[in-house]
Amino acid sequence: MSLGASEIVLAPSAASALKRLESGEIQDGAAIARRVRSLRPILLADILHGEVVKRDSIPRYFRLEYGAGNLYVEDLPSFWRLLYTVVHVGEQRHIVVLEIVDHPTYDKWFPGRRGR
Repeated sequence: MSLGASEIVLAPSAASALKRLESGEIQDGAAIARRVRSLRPILLADILHGEVVKRDSIPRYFRLEYGAGNLYVEDLPSFWRLLYTVVHVGEQRHIVVLEIVDHPTYDKWFPGRRGR
């Protein structure tokens, strides 16, 4: 049984990254942005589509900056990653895309997950 969400919201840092990807200033940015946009219906239908980050492995940054108690990772082209959390508002589930980052940034948060 899949679990759906009622909406997807981009955190300011994710919205900024998506804008930069779409602007053409980042190599392969258009392909990465297309993949991000193509994930929308997939994630709305199944909030658990991404790889689950174990609760004790959630980087401190996401706990402090966003108060994230859960975290999921979606692979994007050119080794970019999309990181999101699921929040509950009443009986509804919402996805909040926290970060869209390149591989070096991802590796800073998850140094032991290289080559996964």
